[in-house]
Amino acid sequence: MHDYHSTFQLYEREQKVLLTDMLEIHFMELPKLLIKWRNKEVDPREDQLVLWLLLLEASEDEKITHVLEEIVMQEDQVLKKAMDEWERVSQDPEVILAYEARRKALLDEKSALRRAENQGETKALRTVVLSMTEKGMNPTEIAGLTGIPEEIIKKLLQQ
Repeated sequence: MHDYHSTFQLYEREQKVLLTDMLEIHFMELPKLLIKWRNKEVDPREDQLVLWLLLLEASEDEKITHVLEEIVMQEDQVLKKAMDEWERVSQDPEVILAYEARRKALLDEKSALRRAENQGETKALRTVVLSMTEKGMNPTEIAGLTGIPEEIIKKLLQQ
């Protein structure tokens, strides 16, 4: 279909038999869609899916908002109602608080994942440095081979 829109169905692994044609899972990758839109590879006037997906990004991008408003004025009353409702809801303090709380939770989760990745990288690096030390190498030699500053190698060995 589109490289920003993936459709998955449930199959039995061995025999490759479709479980049911009544269930599909669709993934819409908005970053990929936005690239295609900016490159003029998709047109919201010609593709309803593109039109509605761009609406999700309209609050973040004035250019998208402008294009969608042009379409609304020319032809699409259903989209106009959706945009009007979006505008009304986006002014509601309760909705804004819920949005900000969700956004903060996502940022906190992303930050926690980044910390965990960094800790994992540090542990892996320490393991390598310890292994090299056990083979008789000193911090200066390890730094020369790995490009890791000698001070960091010494800190890893002290942990």
